[in-house]
Amino acid sequence: MTLNSSLHTLSAGFVLLLALASCTPEQATTTAATPAQPESAPATQAAPAPVAAPVAQAPVQSFTPTPACATCGVVRSITAVVQAGTSTGLGAAIGAVAGGLAGNQVGGGSGNTIATAAGVIGGAVLGNTIERNRNSGTMYEVIIDMESGAQQTILVPDATGISQGSAVNVQGGNISRR
Repeated sequence: MTLNSSLHTLSAGFVLLLALASCTPEQATTTAATPAQPESAPATQAAPAPVAAPVAQAPVQSFTPTPACATCGVVRSITAVVQAGTSTGLGAAIGAVAGGLAGNQVGGGSGNTIATAAGVIGGAVLGNTIERNRNSGTMYEVIIDMESGAQQTILVPDATGISQGSAVNVQGGNISRR
């Protein structure tokens, strides 16, 4: 089939389509069933209607949101927290003995007894304070906004390597940079 005959067939089909579109439904069925032809004209075979080529469609892609990382977050704040040390009583006992020995070396008679008692009391208080300070330390409270929307607060002994706004992973109370 040549290009010219293809265009002729396409234009004939288009004219028929326009004619049918302007008719009433009753006229369209009679017009389409018996096409009008002059009586003197020889009967010709109607040209086949053009067939539309199938149009390839792009595959439908559905959007599935990426789930939030359960262990991922961003550091909101870091606050140093000084934790008071605990006292086992061992420091007070050692301090009382040392203070009592030192107090016993002072004076004589009843003065010696008073100095020994003061040494025991002072040594116990001082020993307890030394033990508590020795067991105290600075911890860092790190508040993390998790990607899941939750918030976690974790105490760590060392916050080097992370700062406010750092992207981090949290697993088992441990914080690591992403």
